[in-house]
Formats: sequence, C-alpha cells, structure tokens
Amino acid sequence: MFYIKPDFYDKFKCIAEKCTDNCCIGWEIDIDENALEKYNAIEGGFGEELKKKIITSDDGNKCFMLCENERCALLNENNLCKLIINCGEDYLCDICREHPRFYEWFAGFTECGLGLCCEEACRLLLENEKPFSLLQESDGEEILSETKEEVAESDTYIFISAFRESLFAILFDEKKTFEEKLVKILSKTESFCNEKCKVRDYEKSLAFYKKTEPINDEWVTFIGALSDNHKEALQSEIEFDKIKENNMLYSKILAYILYRHLSKAVFDGSIKERVEFSVEAVRFIRLCDIKTFSEKGYLTLTDRINNLKNWSKQIEYSEENTDLMIYGEC
Repeated sequence: MFYIKPDFYDKFKCIAEKCTDNCCIGWEIDIDENALEKYNAIEGGFGEELKKKIITSDDGNKCFMLCENERCALLNENNLCKLIINCGEDYLCDICREHPRFYEWFAGFTECGLGLCCEEACRLLLENEKPFSLLQESDGEEILSETKEEVAESDTYIFISAFRESLFAILFDEKKTFEEKLVKILSKTESFCNEKCKVRDYEKSLAFYKKTEPINDEWVTFIGALSDNHKEALQSEIEFDKIKENNMLYSKILAYILYRHLSKAVFDGSIKERVEFSVEAVRFIRLCDIKTFSEKGYLTLTDRINNLKNWSKQIEYSEENTDLMIYGEC
C-alpha cells in the first residue's frame, strides 16, 4: 500500500486554546462504538459527568451534547478538552482524534491531507516556503489487486494522479502569471478530456455560493455583502495584484484543492468538473482577499487564513454544497 501526503502533513499539531476558531464549537461530533465503550467504563466524578454529556442525535448516533453557543459540553472555559485533561488523548473518539485530517482510499493507494477548515492547516500550507509537493511512502506490503475492478481503479488512479502532477507543474512555473496559469490549466484539461471547460464568472459564481446551505448566520451575511459589493472591491484588483507573493500563494491553494478533490474522479470520471470546481474555488477565495484588501488597504496572513478557512468550512465540509458547486450547471 502506498500513502500519499503533502510535504507538511507530519508537521501538523493542534494549537488547542491558541486557535481563534475552535473545532469543538459548532459541530455535532458522533462517537464511535470503541470510544463509547471506553467512556462507559470511566468511573468517578468525571465518568459521571461524561455520561451525562453524551446524548443521542436525531439520526440515532451517540454524540457529545452542545451547550450555549454550540460549544461542546466537554470544552472548558479555556477552550481545552476536559476528556484530554482527565484521561489523555488516547480517549478521544475517532473524529476528534483525526480532525482535521482526511483520507481518500483507492486500490493500492491512500491519500492523506489536512482539511483547510483548520487555521493551523491553512498556516502550514501558506507559510511553507516550498511549492506544494506530495510525498509517497509505502508500508512495505505488496499491492495485490484481486479483481478486475480493483485493477481498473488502481490504473485509473495512477492515470489521474499523473494528470494532476502535470497541473502542478503549470502552477509552479515561475515565468507565468497566475491568470496565465489558470488559462493553461483549463486548456490542458480541455485537451485531456476532449471537452470544453466552463468556469462561472463572478456574478454566476456568487449566485451559486448563495445557493449553498449556510453553515452559520455569519456566512449568510458575508456572502450577501460580497455579492452586493464585489464590483466595488474589484476596483482595487490592480493594486492588489502588485502584492508579490500572491502568485505563489494562490498557486499553492489551487494545487491543494486539486489534490483533495481531483482524485475522486476515479469513481465517477468527473475530471473536467473537478478542475472547473477547483479553479472557481481559488477565484472565489482570491475575490474574498481582494474585498478584504479593498476595505483595509492591506492584507495580513491572518486575513488570508480566515478567508480560506471559511470557504473550506462552508463548501468542503458539506457534501451537499460541494456537489452543488461541482455538478451544478454553469
């Protein structure tokens, strides 16, 4: 089995109470059966407290209770997890232990990554001095494809990942502007798929983003203001493009979105649609940055992280929203 991961993947460590956007707030966390068995065996005062804070969700799964402002009931006043404090990290349920890591499994290959809903994952991506690159490791076990379907899946994965690498090469060509890179990527995809690519302009793109199921009220306010004022914000685009690091930063963001989403075309053949989705996504993220820049006159790393993180939370962490942006008509 081969494992694919970003070159900064192993550097990730949760920053806990230092995080400005706690992943223990606003999410209903399902508890896996192994963790639930551990929790039921915990005795004493904390064991009793823990059991009272585990409820059954509407879909029948056991989960942690959410309190005021949708805070996990096990989150203390310092934004630290009482379960870790009392029992250690070994007692975390699967979701809490793995977040923000994600995995995609193919015959003979597993892709690993860090979700950009996490500000520390965003920071690692954006602050990495090198262009985005992938590492491949093997667990030493021989890949045995037992069926024709597994052989086909493995071959298709290799085919698509090679195409993805060719897109990465375009993105990190220092001689091209970012807009030139987007044109080249779409052109290469058209040749690869023998089909015309279509990427929504800002007006249509924002209309689609407004159709997505909102993750919170803040998103509704944000997307409404962006839709209403994006033309005014774009008046600052020429000045914004003078920021030297923009080319590399948006190249890395697009490469990462392609990494997370393009390989899934193994299962449905949606190569063109996923490239279109990725290009539209990075244009949206860039527009958010332009709007911030137009309002403040400058753009900090924190501003970039917030815009990238909010896009990921709204789109990538909702299958419904992701499917709308990928498969919805232009």
